[in-house]
Amino acid sequence: MELVFVHWLIKKGREPDFEKYWQQMTIHSDEGLYREILTTPNKNSFDPKFQTFTLENPNYTTYINIGIWESLSHFDKAIAKYFPNTTTEMKEGKTIHAIELEDFEFKLRERIVLRKVIDRGSELPNADIRE
Repeated sequence: MELVFVHWLIKKGREPDFEKYWQQMTIHSDEGLYREILTTPNKNSFDPKFQTFTLENPNYTTYINIGIWESLSHFDKAIAKYFPNTTTEMKEGKTIHAIELEDFEFKLRERIVLRKVIDRGSELPNADIRE
């Protein structure tokens, strides 16, 4: 099992466009996805007991996607079509990297694969979107 954490940085006012895009990203049930949860910081929770960490910035809206996958190769195969196109070229002794972003993205999404150490709990509730 692999956990993939994706930090999306979305232009203010473009949140509906991003949410529509995310919902239309097709992943079939046989592609190794156990569950994927799209989240955003809860702005209605002001209790400092629960707000000890921030990912927010006044320049963009933060979304965190948490994916639980059978393996990293399953994730790569299913999601590769959604990775942004990149190019690299040399010009006057400098390397130029170009990345194509979706129009609603403030900055390139960031991702990290997390290693499960130990888990606990019970079954997850049914997903909102069934593949």
